[in-house]
Amino acid sequence: MQNNECIYVSEQFTEYQDNSLSSEIRARVDTHLAVCSLCRNTYQELNDLLNRLHDLPAVGAKADFTENLLSRIEALNQESTWQKIYRSSYTRVAGYAVAAGFVFALGLNIWIDPISSVSPIGSQRIAGEGQVQKTSTDSPLASQVDSVEYSKSDSITFQRNTINSGTQSLQLVSDR
Repeated sequence: MQNNECIYVSEQFTEYQDNSLSSEIRARVDTHLAVCSLCRNTYQELNDLLNRLHDLPAVGAKADFTENLLSRIEALNQESTWQKIYRSSYTRVAGYAVAAGFVFALGLNIWIDPISSVSPIGSQRIAGEGQVQKTSTDSPLASQVDSVEYSKSDSITFQRNTINSGTQSLQLVSDR
């Protein structure tokens, strides 16, 4: 179990290895390592690791590495703001999100829209200012397409100036 002295000594290992501790602190670490086998083993593992790191082959770069790096950095710094935005991966993600939103909105609109463009009655347009195109007075207004399920049980019918729907009806009055 580590105590406060073990924690203090372990914090000094790097400077102890580099021989950069004051003589008082170095003596304190030496004394502790002599009596604490856990800290001594930890310090020995640290030394072994450092020795293995020093034995690794050196990694080199090409002679023109610094030149190439600096020229690339300069090229990036000269880009306009719009070029940086275009190159950003966030721009692509935002574009995909907007496209998905449009597709979702279109699908939702098609799914919710109760009037089908297939129905000749449902696709009637307003003929002019305040005038509605005439249809046969006895034809059911929603006989072909009335709901998503194409059910006629809740259909609305138009018969001789009256609109009937289930238990309700609406009388149309003309002042002509």
